[in-house]
Amino acid sequence: MFSSALRRSCSTAAWNSKKQRLVMSVSSPATKSLTFVVRNTTNPRFLSTTTTSPPQGMEVSPSPPSSVNEEMAVGIQDSTRLFIRHGLGKQRLVQISESMSDDDGDDNSSIVTKWQQMMEAFLGTQVHILAGLGYTPDEQGLALYNQQLLTFVQTASPELQEELRVKGRDTWREVLITAFNLSKDDPLMTTEMNIVDARNVMHKVSQRMQEPEILESIAKKCATIVTTDNDQMVMAQKHHIVQEVLVNEVYLGGTVPLVEDCGFGTGAKGYVRMQCVMAEHQTDPLVAQYIGTAMMKILTSAGLDMSSVAA
Repeated sequence: MFSSALRRSCSTAAWNSKKQRLVMSVSSPATKSLTFVVRNTTNPRFLSTTTTSPPQGMEVSPSPPSSVNEEMAVGIQDSTRLFIRHGLGKQRLVQISESMSDDDGDDNSSIVTKWQQMMEAFLGTQVHILAGLGYTPDEQGLALYNQQLLTFVQTASPELQEELRVKGRDTWREVLITAFNLSKDDPLMTTEMNIVDARNVMHKVSQRMQEPEILESIAKKCATIVTTDNDQMVMAQKHHIVQEVLVNEVYLGGTVPLVEDCGFGTGAKGYVRMQCVMAEHQTDPLVAQYIGTAMMKILTSAGLDMSSVAA
C-alpha cells in the first residue's frame, strides 16, 4: 500500500515534470478573459455568439476560500466523481487503460508509468474543479484545499465524516478500475478489509521494504544518476527509481510475490487491488508508523528526505 505520502510520491515525478502542461490544461475559466453573451434581439430565448472584452475594472482576480464547509466538501467530491465517470477525467483514464500492453493488463514493467499517468489525470480533474472555486490551478492550490478539508473534517459530525469517506473511497475505486481495466464486479475491489488484517498486511510490506537487498538495489540504481545543475530533475529520477523498486521488487518480486502472498492475485492487477483495499487504512496510526519507518530507510538509501514526498 502507499500511505498518503507514499501515494503522493508516485505522482510527484509526473506532476513536477509536466507541471506547466498540466496547469495550462486545467486552468480555471475564471483566470481567462470573461466572455459576455448578448441576448439575441430576435428571439430572447436564445443567446447569440457575440462576445466582447470585459469592461475596464471588471476583471476577475481569483482568490481561494478562507475555509471549507459541508456544501463545498460534498460538492467537490461529487463533482470529481462526475468528471471521473463521465468527463475528460474518464477519457484520459480510458486512454491509459487502452495503452496496457496486453489484454490482462499485467505488464509489470510499465505499471509505474501508468500509475503516474493515472495520478496526473486524477489530480488534474481535482485541480480543474478547485480552480473554479478560486484555488490556484496547481499543486499549491490542491494542497491548500486538502489542508482546509482536513481542518473541516476534524470538527464534522461522525455521519458527515463517514459520508465523505465513502465518497472518497468510491471515487478512488472508480479511478483504479477505469485506468487498469478491472471489473467493477471484482470482489477484491469492493471489499473492505478489517483493521487487524490490514495491519498484518502492512507489517509484511514494511518488513519487505527494509530488507537489505531492497535498500541496496535502490542505492545502487540512484548512484548511477548523472548529477546536473537541475536538482528537480535529479530528484524526479530518484523518485522514479524508488517507485520502480517498490512496485517490481517489493510488491511483485520474489519467489512468491507479496501481493500474491497477501491474497490479492498476481501481476499489475494484483498490485492495484492491493492499493485499492489498503487505501482505506492509510490513516491508521499503526499502519502509518509501519510505512513511515520503512519509507525513511527507503528515502535515505535513495539520497532523498521525507519532505520530498510530503505535500
